[in-house]
Amino acid sequence: MSAHPAPQRDHVSLAALLFGIAAAPLFWLGQMMLGFGVTAYVCYPGDHPLPPPAPGALPGVLIGFDVVALIACAVGGIVSYRSWLLTRSEKAGSDSHALHTGEGRTRFMALWGIIASLWFFAAILFNTIASLTVSPCVI
Repeated sequence: MSAHPAPQRDHVSLAALLFGIAAAPLFWLGQMMLGFGVTAYVCYPGDHPLPPPAPGALPGVLIGFDVVALIACAVGGIVSYRSWLLTRSEKAGSDSHALHTGEGRTRFMALWGIIASLWFFAAILFNTIASLTVSPCVI
């Protein structure tokens, strides 16, 4: 009888693994959609575009979206890292070669959550820099 491919699956909940994998991409998507929707409504609410608005609530709202997305992305990465720490010894002798072995579904999902969180954190950060430096309403 062969061993289960994820022997430490009971150390981390499936919800924690899924949150770690999905939080960053979902909040990046939310940042993009909400930022675009709010900016489009403020800059082009009807048949004709409006002139660039005076500094008001729009930059604050956009920065709010960005900060929430960055925090959620960081929390997803922390949850994934904690999950990886709890399951990194899922296969004997795999502590130093976590990326080279294909066994250990739980460890793989935690590691994927770490990688996804890092990549999407960078994407959200670049979007944040763009929302700070580029005028939202260009005619």
